[in-house]
Amino acid sequence: MSNVTETDLDYLRRVAESGEQAPLIGGRFLIIWGGLGVIACLVHWSIVTETLPIAASLLGAVWLGYGMIGLIANAIAVRTMPRRSGTGSIGNRVNRIAWQYVGIGIGVYFAGVMFSVTALDANPVLFDSILTVALFGYSIAFAVTAALSAEKWLYGPAWMSIAGAGLSPAFYGTAELYLLAAAIILFAAVLPGLRLVGRESGAGNA
Repeated sequence: MSNVTETDLDYLRRVAESGEQAPLIGGRFLIIWGGLGVIACLVHWSIVTETLPIAASLLGAVWLGYGMIGLIANAIAVRTMPRRSGTGSIGNRVNRIAWQYVGIGIGVYFAGVMFSVTALDANPVLFDSILTVALFGYSIAFAVTAALSAEKWLYGPAWMSIAGAGLSPAFYGTAELYLLAAAIILFAAVLPGLRLVGRESGAGNA
């Protein structure tokens, strides 16, 4: 520690301040993935409860469609995102990496569950646990982003996601699980995404 200079401390202070001052630019991705997640959960619930006249065998296609449409929309959003100052701030870098790894983790877990159910004859209720894993991932991404940005209100969605993850096992094997997930994703991802996009636009017009 004795080798740390005043210049080093100034640099670290500027890095920390950049995370506090720069607006977060990830709101559009919360809207995309969160919105698609809400739709997929509601369609899943509708199929399981026979509200929609669609065979249950097509549930996998619903979630495959969620992933494919999400990846396409995500790529379009990246390409069309306006360039703004602050995109390289610590808050935005952490936000970007956190959500990337949450997405990778959910995808890998989904693949593991798919293999276990189809190849190892595991109980299909394992598919329900994907929502628990996803919500825990949400909570971590929101919390670290809140810690390293000015958007401390993101601790709210983090705790909401934790609560949803904790409640979800009680609903495994029921259609209601997907209504619960749809509500949590709406309030913990879609609405925060809309708020972030609004704050980003406001900062850009300032």
